[in-house]
Amino acid sequence: MCNEIDIGIKIKEIRIKKGILIKDLAKKCGISSSMLSQIEKGNANPSLNTIKSIAKELGVPIFQFFMEYDEPENRINILKEKDRKVISTREVTYELLSPETSSNIEFIRMILNEKGLESSIEPMPHKGEEVAFLLSGKAEITINNQSAIMYEGDSIYIPASAPHKWKNLHDKESVIIFAVTPPEF
Repeated sequence: MCNEIDIGIKIKEIRIKKGILIKDLAKKCGISSSMLSQIEKGNANPSLNTIKSIAKELGVPIFQFFMEYDEPENRINILKEKDRKVISTREVTYELLSPETSSNIEFIRMILNEKGLESSIEPMPHKGEEVAFLLSGKAEITINNQSAIMYEGDSIYIPASAPHKWKNLHDKESVIIFAVTPPEF
């Protein structure tokens, strides 16, 4: 059974904790104050790109909106497959593979769902550096307006703040595993 998490409440908590006004955050994210207010109240569902933009402007990883930090740090923390945090759209599915801790690295599985679909409309930067491994399929990676094709078993380093996006070139889904430090998603 999936636990529902209201990301709007998390966004509001982080925004208030950082002392950011709703109108200022909305403007930086390119959305209206009323839209952000509706998201925070749980009355509107933001797109993945809007969630990425809000996370970027708040300076937090996306998955922080989906996490609960109730577990003690001094015990073995295994994340069961059924308990993974998942963000899914028609184009892409992200699964947080890292147990919920406050570590400086996270491990994520990204699935590009169908041929031709992309991880984002435009290449997007984030402050974390990452290493990605194409577990299955065939994908095009675009970094800083340069593109390359990756095949199953290939890996790549993506520098911090380098705008990038993925495109599925495989007839079925393509699966990419990546580690990011500091955590971004």
